[in-house]
Amino acid sequence: MSLDPANREALQAVSQLGLQTGHFRESLEATDAILSLAPDEPSALLIRGLHAVIRSRLDEADGYADRILAQDANNEGGVILKARVAVRKGAPKRALEVLANYGVAKPNTLGVAMTRLEIYREMRDAPGMRTQFSLLRTLAPDNRELRLDEANFAFKDGRPRDGAALIAALLADPALPPEQIPMILAVWREYAADGPSDQSLGAVAATGSTAARLAAAEFLADRQGLSGARIVLAGLGPNERAAVDASLAAREGRWPDALRIADQVLSRDETHCLALTARAESLLRSSDAMGALRAAQVAVSQCPGKTGAWAVAAKAYAQREDMENARRMWRQGGRANPQDSSFSRAYTGWLLANRQEREALAVARRLTHEAPALLSGWRLYRDICFKLKQNCVDEAGAGLDNASTIYGVDLLPGQAPPNGLFGRIVSR
Repeated sequence: MSLDPANREALQAVSQLGLQTGHFRESLEATDAILSLAPDEPSALLIRGLHAVIRSRLDEADGYADRILAQDANNEGGVILKARVAVRKGAPKRALEVLANYGVAKPNTLGVAMTRLEIYREMRDAPGMRTQFSLLRTLAPDNRELRLDEANFAFKDGRPRDGAALIAALLADPALPPEQIPMILAVWREYAADGPSDQSLGAVAATGSTAARLAAAEFLADRQGLSGARIVLAGLGPNERAAVDASLAAREGRWPDALRIADQVLSRDETHCLALTARAESLLRSSDAMGALRAAQVAVSQCPGKTGAWAVAAKAYAQREDMENARRMWRQGGRANPQDSSFSRAYTGWLLANRQEREALAVARRLTHEAPALLSGWRLYRDICFKLKQNCVDEAGAGLDNASTIYGVDLLPGQAPPNGLFGRIVSR
């Protein structure tokens, strides 16, 4: 390590940052250097304990928590570490006991409320989660990730109006970062039937960012929510909204208009994914499979998350009677969107129509592995098991029952669980 081994401040920064970014070796080296200078340094003991949790050395992590608390029984980091270790050891009630003084003898803190939330999530205790979300609205009013988490929970908790209101409020936030929009729409997609009403979409149109409004309008158009899409688009300039207008024209069967508007957009930006998709749909409708394929392939290369473009590409190959490449497009689209149940349903529908029953069953089962909390994924798997008279109907039903109390959004494929003191508690 090139750092001065006596520079405690610099070592502490490397210790913490390395843990957060996954540079564990550097973090451990810096932490051990601190402890060689000050064996009882609480912040270094805390980092050491978190490293032990990551390695599933739970007794070791518990020991570090005890060393912190021996110096100061009220050290919040030590208390939270001990509680999280208890959960990982399968003793969530003990974890709640560790935190029992907060909210009684001591005020609740953001860290303690977030930790309790995760303990209740692990216990599948909906009333407990409700109490912590209520606290967190006061303790962290501007935390968008928590609001989305609460929205997902509200839907599963049988409170769709609350969930829809939270989704609408997030999309109406004028400072919503664009990178958070896909996750919001993913939750909305899962509970689309209970999503925000047209009336609540007025707030999105009034204060939402342009990116959020366009994304919401595109989402609604794809699901035949045409009136809602127009509400969200109201007030945007013709050029800003043109690609969504092309999609709306396609949804209404006005194919010449859809093609004309899409081509106008593409004359300004030849890689605009939504315009390319609308163009591909229009050309496919007029039996120009080759033209549709060209547009759709550019769209999926630029925006692999555009599931509609993958579907159009597959249908264009099928129109040319090239079934192998059609299957390849569906397969690649599924790999690019492994947690999208709407795409998986379309994919399996195509496979069943083409008598590929075993592959359809495999696609549905894979979705439940990639997104075990997704109710729509288990429903799809159950439906295909039933349709094909397979002996997996009971398994799918049990999976659906289990998913109904998994009160959290699935981690993305390959996403590492949080390494810090806060965030989801994931048992490895």
